[in-house]
Amino acid sequence: MNNFVYAADTNYNKQLFYSINSLLNNTDTNLNLHIIHKEPETFEQYITKLQNIFNNFSINLYKFDFKDIQFPNIENKHVSEATYYRLFIENIIPKDIDNYIYLDADIIAINNFDEYVNEIISKLNDSNFTIACRTEYVYNNKKAVFFENLEMSSSKYFNAGVMFVNHKKWISNNTGGLLLKRLDELKDKLNYWDQDVLNSFFDGEYVELNDAINYPLNLRWPVPFEEIEEDKLFIHYQSNNKPWNIRGCFNEGSKFYQNVALSSEKKYHLVKTVRRYDLYFLIVKTLKLKFRNIDKKVNFYKEAFKTIFF
Repeated sequence: MNNFVYAADTNYNKQLFYSINSLLNNTDTNLNLHIIHKEPETFEQYITKLQNIFNNFSINLYKFDFKDIQFPNIENKHVSEATYYRLFIENIIPKDIDNYIYLDADIIAINNFDEYVNEIISKLNDSNFTIACRTEYVYNNKKAVFFENLEMSSSKYFNAGVMFVNHKKWISNNTGGLLLKRLDELKDKLNYWDQDVLNSFFDGEYVELNDAINYPLNLRWPVPFEEIEEDKLFIHYQSNNKPWNIRGCFNEGSKFYQNVALSSEKKYHLVKTVRRYDLYFLIVKTLKLKFRNIDKKVNFYKEAFKTIFF
């Protein structure tokens, strides 16, 4: 049984629900899910919904209850303190777990991932590394200061939205404690939050994932929808233009997320940003005929008007 770990707060309950829904729809095995949550009682209704749909999982809900922790660089950002919760994982989930896959709550599974996940877990266990991730950047002159600020000597920086972890190695190496020490050392230099801390600490020492298991999707640009639909396993929505925003829904790539919402709750999931911006993008994208990328147009516009005006 593969273990998956999430960290979230109330603002991401829906996204987390849809992410889990997509996982359970794309596996032939039973999954053991671990959710670290600031207010776990708010997610219990979604667990009930999942139990009414699926029977191939167990779920463990943990309250993040560490006091007097300062989480740097989250004020007025599109992330919350939950992004840092993974640094405490070894003190939260059971220590007898051998391996787990950490997922950001905006990850959507679109194809069966069992074979590749098992392949990576085996490769990770046979290696000297503790984690497996997909490289996001490589060192170049434009990135020099970025790498220097994180005190990195390697030439690659990974995306931590999908991270395979050998939990036994993590614990035996006191990784959690060392990461918290690194967090304190770098607190004034962090741009990408816990991901920067993890990269500074592991410094290029990880098993490489291919982009199928952590495919970066930026809804600011057109996407190769059919290629993604056929070849990729996990979609990772990057940037602050998300598939649950009105602006993002006009990009065909939002379908991977919204199709889960439609199948599970029969309506688009939309979150208000700023009313005037939401209304602006609704009008402009409509006038540009971008609504052709939306499958259920009446459903979408109904939810869009409710989101903007109510």
